[in-house]
Amino acid sequence: MSEATATPQASMFESDAEPRLRAARVNGEAESKRSAEPITFEQGYEELKAIVARLDDPDLPIHEMFEGFRRGKGLEQALRSYLQEREGELAELQDGNDLVEFEIVAPSGEQGGAR
Repeated sequence: MSEATATPQASMFESDAEPRLRAARVNGEAESKRSAEPITFEQGYEELKAIVARLDDPDLPIHEMFEGFRRGKGLEQALRSYLQEREGELAELQDGNDLVEFEIVAPSGEQGGAR
């Protein structure tokens, strides 16, 4: 079976929505129809590491390489953005902004006078 007539196969790089998105690219539909895929930082980081490891495989078919690269770059951008936001929040906290307030009280049973 030639490459041109082969049916697209799912790969480890494709999310549940990826086959539809790939079909939209093939059919010329607008890329703007993509919606953000929810993922935790930890899940994204682990997936990115798996993609990088998979891209090192010299036997990886070219279509999987491109899908992996596309997904990996998207993950990298999202992870980097998330870290930059957290870095900004940390700087605010270090400057003393938006801190939790506390009132220090004497331990139970202790009188307010000096000993």
